[in-house]
Amino acid sequence: MSLIPIDYHPSWNKFLTEEIILQLKNIEEKIGKNINPEYENVLRFMRCNLDDIKVVILGQDPYPEKGRATGRAFEVGDLHSWDAKFRQVSLKNIVRLIHKNYNDINDYSEIKKFSQIQEEIKKGKFKILPPDEIFKSWEKQGVLLLNTYFTVEHGITGSHIAIWEPFSIELLKYISGENKNINWFLWGKLAEEKSRYLSSGKFYISRHPMMCSEKYDDDFLKNECFNDTRKTINWLGNE
Repeated sequence: MSLIPIDYHPSWNKFLTEEIILQLKNIEEKIGKNINPEYENVLRFMRCNLDDIKVVILGQDPYPEKGRATGRAFEVGDLHSWDAKFRQVSLKNIVRLIHKNYNDINDYSEIKKFSQIQEEIKKGKFKILPPDEIFKSWEKQGVLLLNTYFTVEHGITGSHIAIWEPFSIELLKYISGENKNINWFLWGKLAEEKSRYLSSGKFYISRHPMMCSEKYDDDFLKNECFNDTRKTINWLGNE
């Protein structure tokens, strides 16, 4: 079984050199089968047309809990409603920033808590697609939800970082070299460090959405990434 999706888009042909294919075969041997996400979704980004990508949201490695990782950064695979209880603070803060931007809130103190936004969603006052649909909508619109490291051993965060690092560097160089008009959302120090491999595009850099506080000048909830790209991507998912 190959990590390369059978239905990968031809825009990745030039990337799949003999050297990269050999690299992926070596990676397959090292990671084994006890991994997140499911094998067929490890490199799901290759199903996207590279030429159509407008935004790259750069994550880290997949969720370690079985059934939760999808191959899309920040997507929670077993979450089907915003009303459900879930632990992923980063995703909650992503929704908070989208809500802030689509309601033209400028004062940090007026940013709603996620629980308040949940109530607005339930009452139909804030119309955003549910979590099991919105990531697909973003992807269709040209958003690449890219993990930096593509697998993790079940239950062990960061377990495959060293295995994927060389491949990841080559991939980032290739993407930024081929598509020079991408908006790169680099949230957190680990994502920001990857900017040295990016030769083009516009960078939106902030602290990671996991922890937010008004005291930080580069706080995630102060970032203009969603606001500046609203004409290009409908972040509510209502295309």
